[in-house]
Amino acid sequence: HVSLTGLTGLMAAGRMVAPVEAATPGRTEFEILMNGKPVGRHIVTVSKNADTTLVRVAIDMAGRVGPISFTYRHRCEEAWKGDQLASLNCTDQENRSVKTVTANRKGNALEVNGTGFKGNLPDSLLHSSWWRASTINQTNLIDSRDGKLSKVRVSRVGDDVINVAGTNVRAGHYRMRGAVNTDLWYEASGRWVRAAFKIAGQSFDYRKLTPVAGSPRE
Repeated sequence: HVSLTGLTGLMAAGRMVAPVEAATPGRTEFEILMNGKPVGRHIVTVSKNADTTLVRVAIDMAGRVGPISFTYRHRCEEAWKGDQLASLNCTDQENRSVKTVTANRKGNALEVNGTGFKGNLPDSLLHSSWWRASTINQTNLIDSRDGKLSKVRVSRVGDDVINVAGTNVRAGHYRMRGAVNTDLWYEASGRWVRAAFKIAGQSFDYRKLTPVAGSPRE
């Protein structure tokens, strides 16, 4: 069995300046490549409802590693009040293994109920949903698969030019290591434009299909 556990947890010492106001709505879609071959999509849709920002994340993958086939499905709904997480509801399925996590803001804490952790965590923590550029400022992340707390360290690698929907975009390259290992790229306004990581010896790369201008940012 080839485990893809950690897909969203793998999906960051400079600090990026990111907007602090309520998120800008939009939609971003990535094609997921495994060893250079397409195996799925990752879509983030951000909308507004009065004073609440609503986020829907959908990841679908299917492929083979040698004779072993795999499927992966992740669905997550986030609700934000300004720049603070109000609630989180995620379901994660790798082949037949299912994990879940919910979180709700209670006072100055997040009440977390997940297959990997149950209890209260500081409301200043972010979860592993890479569309928010302030993820790179975190030293701890809530795992979007099961609620576990992941300790990480982030370093700035430099700037790269990335082709996004036919247009070259300059983006800051950040490397996250620790309980989560991934490389993340954000362009100047804080929009997420790429991710890359390895799982079970396989190389995964995110190729952004939608233009930067219509993409969400925090």
